[in-house]
Amino acid sequence: MPQRKNNTSDSTDLATLIQRYKRLWWLPVLTLALCFAAALFYLKIKPPVYLVQATVLIDEKDDTPTGKTTNMIKSLAFGQGTSVDDEIVVMGSQQLRMQMVKQLRLNRAYKQRLGFLKYKDNYNNSPIEIDAPESLFDTLSVSFVMKIEVDKQGKADITAKRGMFKTLAKVERATLPASVKTPYGIFVVKPTEKFAKGKPYNVTAVVSGNVPKAESLAKTMTVDLLRKKANAIDICIEETDPVRGREMLATLITLYNQRGQEEKDQQALNTAEFIDKRLELVYKDLMGSEAEIESYKRTHNIIDPELQTKSLIGKQDVADRALINLDARYRIVTMIKEYVQDPANKNSLIPFSADSTAASGAISAYNNLMMKRMQLEASALDNNPRMQQIDEQLETLRKGVISGVNNSLRALEVQMAKAGSVSAASGGKMSSFPTTEREVRSLYRQQGIQNEIYTFLLQKREENALLLAANTPKGHIVDLPYVHSEPISPKKELVFFLALVAGLLLPLLIIGAYRLLNNKFSSQQELETLTSIPVIGHIQHNRTADSVVVSEGNTTSNAELFRYIRNNVQFMLPADSHQTVLVTSSVSGEGKTFVSVNLAAAFTLLGKQVALVGLDIRNPQLADALNINKTPGATGFLAKDGTTLDDVIQHSPLVPGLDVIVGGAIPPNPSELLLSKRLEHFMTQLSERYDIVVVDSAPVGMVSDTFSLAKYAQMTIAVARARHTTRAQVDTLNRIVDERRLSNVGIVLNDTRSSHDNEYGYSNDTAS
Repeated sequence: MPQRKNNTSDSTDLATLIQRYKRLWWLPVLTLALCFAAALFYLKIKPPVYLVQATVLIDEKDDTPTGKTTNMIKSLAFGQGTSVDDEIVVMGSQQLRMQMVKQLRLNRAYKQRLGFLKYKDNYNNSPIEIDAPESLFDTLSVSFVMKIEVDKQGKADITAKRGMFKTLAKVERATLPASVKTPYGIFVVKPTEKFAKGKPYNVTAVVSGNVPKAESLAKTMTVDLLRKKANAIDICIEETDPVRGREMLATLITLYNQRGQEEKDQQALNTAEFIDKRLELVYKDLMGSEAEIESYKRTHNIIDPELQTKSLIGKQDVADRALINLDARYRIVTMIKEYVQDPANKNSLIPFSADSTAASGAISAYNNLMMKRMQLEASALDNNPRMQQIDEQLETLRKGVISGVNNSLRALEVQMAKAGSVSAASGGKMSSFPTTEREVRSLYRQQGIQNEIYTFLLQKREENALLLAANTPKGHIVDLPYVHSEPISPKKELVFFLALVAGLLLPLLIIGAYRLLNNKFSSQQELETLTSIPVIGHIQHNRTADSVVVSEGNTTSNAELFRYIRNNVQFMLPADSHQTVLVTSSVSGEGKTFVSVNLAAAFTLLGKQVALVGLDIRNPQLADALNINKTPGATGFLAKDGTTLDDVIQHSPLVPGLDVIVGGAIPPNPSELLLSKRLEHFMTQLSERYDIVVVDSAPVGMVSDTFSLAKYAQMTIAVARARHTTRAQVDTLNRIVDERRLSNVGIVLNDTRSSHDNEYGYSNDTAS
């Protein structure tokens, strides 16, 4: 079964591909030139992007005051340690970026055109700027472009567009400042101090909302640890304007420190407010105790009870001091319990801790976690998973604090009971003392407790004021914002390398796409991969209008190629004295008549009796090709019984010695004529009279007329045309041969392009 030998893309080796496409040497040269030109153009219009970097060291020390404390209370928890991971979240937060956008007016970017493909990024020095209320930029959720063209007379044409095709507003011949009304609000275009009268300007402004601009900055900015075991944060941003990049990082660090300072100050202020309220209450109690002692002493005429009873109540005095200490501690712990259980203080720090191992550790852990929550609350949403996790941990710790406080109270109650029993025992020994003495000692005891608490609160107020005045920034700048010397993009070496790769790959892609999409072939080598039917020769493109290219003494390439085909035909024909060659094609337009004429002419050069018969009676072209009469012809012989061969034979003026029988008049019943007994009589007479009969028949892919003639032919030549015949038509020919509807078939490829490999010894070449 004749079929394709191999797939064209799989079987063709590299040498064949090079041979086939070497005439396209200019294609890689062209693609390389275009790609390098595109690379140069890209480098020309693409502004360089620089990496701006800064390093900040985070202070993680505990800000708790280290002043002296009383025996009953160690310290107030004024501040907590700082987690570097949390500070990275804060420094990279959307809120800080939005504040930076507002402060530096990054929501408006200006680019001035200075010439062809020459632009200048005007940061803080644009001759024209756009103004609008800050609230408008807070609510603006999109970005758009405003193109401003000002002529020498100061008249401005302003066009606001979003995307390529959506025009938001257009103002023509306006005098600056000019208002531009858009769907998002009214913007004012006005000149700055850099604006020079009488000078034309072409400025393009990109206007963005604060939120979209802050989101876009997140894509070019990174905040991360400098090293794993360091407390330093590395901040980087990619910017086309180095000055703007440095200012952005400097502003971001300043805003971060301001935020941390405000948090510390607010905590200290909250603590000061709490202490002042407690001082006021304790002071009232202290003044009440002193007034009560004064009144009691005046009433009972007591001068100095201590000196009067010192020698008698030494032991009881020790017990009383212990009881005072325990009572004060008990009240402090009670205050802590009331503070923690108050719902209003749910999200506040516990301002002091008790001198008790049962409560102090839980209070410290609670305050550390509460500080983290306050830091996260400033930059996270309420439904943040991390926030919810911290709240759950705080609730657990709060229960632990309450449990620890209760344990401390119970322990203090036990100690107070013990001290009370000691005091009572001493009092029993002094039963002889006047009742007034015992009462005045009770009053002094209450006064001592109030005085101790009052002194403690005064000390903590001073420590808190000192901390408020001495607060330092969290972030200490290690490296000021600096710009790397080389731009990070575009990288010239990479751009040119990609241009080189693209320039080399594009020809392969183009050829591959052409081979994939092209359903035709252009050379004999390609045709041979599509079929196992022998290809007996090819004919090059005929640039002349002559239909006869074979003649005595003619050595052009096509004349020699027809001689080559003639030799192959002789080789394939049986060794009979009278032979018939049937010439057909798949469809019309492939050049079968041209091949028939010149093949017959080639046989005449051998001195043989040759007849050229046109039996494509549906579309006869033989008469026009040889410039002879269209009638009488073969149809006349087949239609009329009395017609003889001599009646229809004509002699070609272009090919000496060639007898021609044209198709004749187009009959109404061509199929019936070719199936009649007259056809057998006609073909028998031709084979008896001539050595070679060349029959120009109809295309096999369009009608079945040729199959009626196949039984009279010893060989069939199927004509295909380069860049015209499709691969599917070759498959059709393969199927026809496989079905044995045509026998002894050879293919001639017509209209190929010239190749130097096929021109050895040729002269006067008329082929392309």
